Amino acid sequence: MLEGLLDLCNDVSYILSQASIIESYIFKPGNASRSQDLVNVKYIDIVKSALISSTYYKELCIRGFRGISRIYDTLVELVTRSNKFGFEYQLFGTYLLIAPFAYEAAKINNVFELRKKAAKLLRSLGALETRWFLDALKELNLKYLGKLSSMDYREIENIDFFTLMEFSSKYDIVALNMVNDYSITFAAYKVIKEGLCGLERDVQRAFLYILSNYPDTLIYKKYGAHAALEASKVARLVFSGDCPSSNELEWLNKYLINNNFNPGSTADLIASALAIYYLDEWYGKKGNPHSGFSV
Repeated sequence: MLEGLLDLCNDVSYILSQASIIESYIFKPGNASRSQDLVNVKYIDIVKSALISSTYYKELCIRGFRGISRIYDTLVELVTRSNKFGFEYQLFGTYLLIAPFAYEAAKINNVFELRKKAAKLLRSLGALETRWFLDALKELNLKYLGKLSSMDYREIENIDFFTLMEFSSKYDIVALNMVNDYSITFAAYKVIKEGLCGLERDVQRAFLYILSNYPDTLIYKKYGAHAALEASKVARLVFSGDCPSSNELEWLNKYLINNNFNPGSTADLIASALAIYYLDEWYGKKGNPHSGFSV
């Protein structure tokens, strides 16, 4: 039984880490990728962050199967271990989204059940999970996350995790996605799953879909609402629902880079959509060891 569980969780860890590597590998306007670094985000650091995350995805998978109710203590460990190895952890929002998938993935049979389980899990997380989340934020020391109009994250106490995400959803698209049962993740997954353009172009199309419809909240936090809305408006000039051209993507990239706009929250959502895409493939494979492994 232990060997079977480890095999399953190795699979889950690989799939979820792969989602971040593929997300960063594919060129997306304004994001770091194999074809461009940003001033504050290096492609190699995203790859390192994905690699170091794999250990914790596996740990969460094992915990979930064994019913050990801890999730985001691993986020604190990720940030501190990344610092130990000399780079800043770059996948905070991605890990926040995907960690519940890691916890639940080995116990179920399809991505739609996974969505329900992850949503239920998020609603069960208490104040200790909030504390771990906030400790990780403080460790990162992101200057633009300091104080909102009615809540200073450094002073939050005794709030369950889902309540914090509900509050944060007014300002953060990742939190909005989580409290709405991964609605944006699954909308982007559907775009990728349609397979109209080939995987790389489909990921770019999903990126444009999100950015066009949801102002990026990393841009919002750094530069304000007007900048985030303007970036979405410009993205809508490119997004038509069809396969984007290289010229269109390069034009949007030039606009975003020239303004120092990094749609990092949009990238987090794309990584979560790719996680669902690859998990869906895994669940559907004949002979998947998961199908013969019972609780």
